[in-house]
Amino acid sequence: MRVLSRKTSLAACALTVAALTGAPAQASATSGQAAAGSAKGVPAAAPPARSANWGTPCGPPFVQDDKLLGPLVLPHTSPLSEILAGYRRYGGLIPADFLRRYLNPATNFYRFPPDSGFAHAGGFSNARVLVTQVKLPIGYKVDRFGGETGAFLAPYGTPFPARALPPSNLNNAPGDPHLCNYHVYRVIRPFYVDGGPAAPAFQQPGQGEQFHTIARYIPGAPANPDGEVSIGWLVGNGYLLPLN
Repeated sequence: MRVLSRKTSLAACALTVAALTGAPAQASATSGQAAAGSAKGVPAAAPPARSANWGTPCGPPFVQDDKLLGPLVLPHTSPLSEILAGYRRYGGLIPADFLRRYLNPATNFYRFPPDSGFAHAGGFSNARVLVTQVKLPIGYKVDRFGGETGAFLAPYGTPFPARALPPSNLNNAPGDPHLCNYHVYRVIRPFYVDGGPAAPAFQQPGQGEQFHTIARYIPGAPANPDGEVSIGWLVGNGYLLPLN
């Protein structure tokens, strides 16, 4: 079991990801790196972030008018601009190849990694899952890209490539004012989660810390069919305080 420190920063997250992925330039790259990528073989059909003149940051519009491919315009305001620094959507694939690789035709949604998206020892799929019980202390800041029905968090400011999420997780949610469906919280009542590095997925390196909220760790918490407790329940029952 681990107990986390209250202190965290964008710079620390970026340096951690750089060390884990072996790509130090990625963590410090600016959003201009994506624009330069189109001149280095990134297909025009998969454009990098556009200026606000092209539409609303985090959509609409969406790439090729397909929400699965994420927003055409990415934000240029803090903290999202720092979190998205170095993000190369589709990892160099054209959109059609990206969808062919990761889309489940039966559900018309993405395939996610097994074992709740936690990495495996040595990067081998049949090796030990790198997950342990973690205590989130009072004052610790966490965030997520997604609504409060979900059950995953990350340390505040974790770079987007390190989260290994699909591009659709950046989409604005209808009726939700949070830009890019990005939510920030402070822990106001300590609780336990499953924690460990995210497995590589969706052409992203992963390896950033992720937290999986498990109902059995929290007295009285209701469990969904996967044994998870939602972020919304944690907010409503005094464990998490929304900050944005």
